[in-house]
Amino acid sequence: MFRSVLVLGYIRGIRIEIHVSWLIIFVLLLVSLGAGLHQAYPDWSPATVVITTVVTVLLFFASILAHELGHSVVAIRRGVPVRTITLFIFGGMAQISKDSESANDEFWIAIAGPAVSFALAAGFLLLSLPAVAISEPLSVALVWLGLVNLVVAVFNLIPGFPLDGGRVFRALVWKFTGDAARGMRAAVMGGRLVAYGLFAVGLWSMLAMGNLLGGLWIMIIAWFLLNMAEASGRDFGMRKRLRGLRARDLADQHLPLVSPATAVDQWVNDHMLAGGQRAHFVGDRDDVIGLVTLSDARKLPRERWSQTTVADIMTPVQKLVRVEPDSSAEEILQLINEHSLNQLPVMDGDRVTGWIDRRRLLGTIELHLELKS
Repeated sequence: MFRSVLVLGYIRGIRIEIHVSWLIIFVLLLVSLGAGLHQAYPDWSPATVVITTVVTVLLFFASILAHELGHSVVAIRRGVPVRTITLFIFGGMAQISKDSESANDEFWIAIAGPAVSFALAAGFLLLSLPAVAISEPLSVALVWLGLVNLVVAVFNLIPGFPLDGGRVFRALVWKFTGDAARGMRAAVMGGRLVAYGLFAVGLWSMLAMGNLLGGLWIMIIAWFLLNMAEASGRDFGMRKRLRGLRARDLADQHLPLVSPATAVDQWVNDHMLAGGQRAHFVGDRDDVIGLVTLSDARKLPRERWSQTTVADIMTPVQKLVRVEPDSSAEEILQLINEHSLNQLPVMDGDRVTGWIDRRRLLGTIELHLELKS
């Protein structure tokens, strides 16, 4: 099965991923930087140009990763979990599990990334001075890395969501007004203005300067920023309105049950297809021992369905991702999305008290939002 991300490893428990779109910007940077170095330094050998280009581009993406790790380390230290860092076509993104609980936390988490980029810019530029006497390619690479990290830091401080500057702006408004929602609205508005400004710059670049490719790229970035700003605002509003909604409010108390001794083909025909339910708990109401799903059956060859029981293919209850009755709606959504779940049991200790279906959950949340709007 095709995967859109490649996991590189883990740093301090944070999963580091590369999205397939990253390959596009990686190749574009290799081509553009290589062509620029070949034109600016015609006396360099082809091997020197290639080696300098590849090492410089890899160090640039390492710098982007360091920028995101800056956010992540500060977030973790302030009690905000970070699941993954993904490098993709527009740079990098740290996936933080929940919102900051205070304006101070939001400020320091947001400012950490640009601070790392400023430090890297200063470090690369300072190292380039003695490097002049050692190697021209090394000096050129260090200067380029210093300047590009400086651009990354300054660009990210533009006060509009989802840029770091937008989060800093949100934190400042939140701090002075005491209202997190007002801070978010201000940051989203800033994000819209930044996106509209970039649209204008891209259009001007295409029409007035004749730079079709550069102008188009700027407009694509503007479109991305605008969509991210709008999505961030919607997500914040949804989480705010869902506050106080718990698993017990969303759970279906009626458990779809099947006996452990039931053959897989009988379960599929008499329970799943007949009832339109793609998953069943195995056992009885007071003693659930596992969960069997359509995915479990599909992993088993059909000729073995009649000789195999649901207990043989189920996921034991001890291994299920579960929530407690008091778990928040935000936590439930996070678990469902993070683990790509269709069903989530609600458990009070070792006892299954209900279950949450993804489709039913989204419909229930929509009703709650309409009632609160």
